[in-house]
Amino acid sequence: MENHWKAISSQFVFRRLSFNNTSSQCLPSDDLCDEQIVRLMDDHDQVPAANHKNSPSSRLFAFSLPLLAAVVIVLLAFTGVVEHAICRTILSDTHHKRGPKVMIKPCGNTPQEARERGCHFDVISFCWLPSQCYDAELSREFDEANHLEWFLDPNRTSPLSHEQIMTGEYTGLYVNWEYHVRHCTAMWKKMHRAIILGNGDGVKAIDGYIVVYEHTKHCEHMLLAGRNIAPDIINTRIAVKYPDCGV
Repeated sequence: MENHWKAISSQFVFRRLSFNNTSSQCLPSDDLCDEQIVRLMDDHDQVPAANHKNSPSSRLFAFSLPLLAAVVIVLLAFTGVVEHAICRTILSDTHHKRGPKVMIKPCGNTPQEARERGCHFDVISFCWLPSQCYDAELSREFDEANHLEWFLDPNRTSPLSHEQIMTGEYTGLYVNWEYHVRHCTAMWKKMHRAIILGNGDGVKAIDGYIVVYEHTKHCEHMLLAGRNIAPDIINTRIAVKYPDCGV
């Protein structure tokens, strides 16, 4: 019996030692460990990935990327500068082509001041205007084509002659409905002519009276609402004006 137990014990010790020897881990300095690593690599047919950071193509890409970004930024900045310069040039040209600058009260405030400054009395609008805003041809056509009347009172008891009117010294006069209608249509013609006709320095200037949009709306309303008004009815009063010149 004693010999039988010794045999069993010997087999158990041998198996434990064998198991420990086969399952022990390799040390870094162990040749067997190196052989096992090489064998595993061969078995899977793989090689550990190389470090691409140090390859020539990687270094070239790393150098080219910032350079490319810098070039793009410079091109964008240059494009912005060029576009800004072009816009300024266009706006500057547009500004210079708009015509004469605004002249504030170029004819003063009285007929005497207007004459001293070389202004003209416009019978169409009853305005004293400098040459830059005076359409002499249209004013003459208006004066010659219409036999209009002006009165100091609405009852027509105090009429004024054409010579008196053209002095530009009479204000607050009464006129008939026909004058009002012709005045409106002539004002539209004057604005149109001022846009399409030159006056030496580009667009002919438009005076501060005709340029007011409310005046255009007023004329539209009067023409549409006054279709049944008799032409000779005295229903309008006009005053002499001294507007600015230029827009």
